Amino acid sequence: MGAPARSTATREAILTAAEHIFGERGFSKTSLEDVAAAASVSRPLVYRYFGDKKDLFALVMQRVLREWNEALVAEADRTTPGTAHTLRLVLTACLEFARSRTILRGLLLRDSGLVRSQIGDVLDEGRDLLPALIARVLAEGVERGDVRSDLDPADLAHVVSEVFVSYTLLVLQGANDQVGERRVNAVIETLLHGVIATAPRSSGG
Repeated sequence: MGAPARSTATREAILTAAEHIFGERGFSKTSLEDVAAAASVSRPLVYRYFGDKKDLFALVMQRVLREWNEALVAEADRTTPGTAHTLRLVLTACLEFARSRTILRGLLLRDSGLVRSQIGDVLDEGRDLLPALIARVLAEGVERGDVRSDLDPADLAHVVSEVFVSYTLLVLQGANDQVGERRVNAVIETLLHGVIATAPRSSGG
């Protein structure tokens, strides 16, 4: 493995370790020494790649948001029977991704105010990813004829996103995952009935 490849591998190992530690302990209780130990590298090496803790945290969140966006786009790009099915795939993937990443389940619920004060600009960039993707799906649905054409896709997308993200946070906070998931499924069905021109069950099951 050449030097550039080793450098990339080391950087990714530090980011992965940092995501785990930040998610487990929170921003304020995590030190660069903790991250270095988890990544099996020296503290000076962490500084060399990332500077201070805030810079490292921002890059961790940028990577998480990029991977989240890639996961949702992959679902949106699948060939499906209709827009209802596509939206259901995207929203379900959104929930599953949030559940699978400790940093989202832990940090953004436990330390949301602190996180915003540290990397508000990164979060602002990520905030528009979901509505932008949903707006694209809805616009394609309008062209296909199975999404309401009397409402603006961008406005619909923001409503769908805000409602769904709110319920996703409730699921992440709740102790009863089964009830939470059932309610999220009910939210998805309700949202679909609001935007789909034909019955969602006939266009995606």
